[in-house]
Amino acid sequence: MRFLFAVTFLLMMMMIDHRFSAEADPASVLHGSTERSSWCNEHKTLHSRLDAVEEKVEKTVEYLYSEVETLLDTITHSAQIPSLVTEIPMLDIFEEDSS
Repeated sequence: MRFLFAVTFLLMMMMIDHRFSAEADPASVLHGSTERSSWCNEHKTLHSRLDAVEEKVEKTVEYLYSEVETLLDTITHSAQIPSLVTEIPMLDIFEEDSS
């Protein structure tokens, strides 16, 4: 008799534990409940915000990449063009005055 009572008690405790753990898990809430709907809406909103941020970052990176390419092309192009005025001596700004 004690054995049946102990087994019944353990089964009841397992059922109670399972019920409470299922209520604590937002994914196991019933399909039509407002709690699940709220949780899903927050999840979808978060993902849409992350998608928007990712798109902005990608566009910014593409823009900056094109700007860097343009600057490098300009620097390379200006380095290849010889100086138009050759009579003016170049001034060395790092030269120390010995006077």
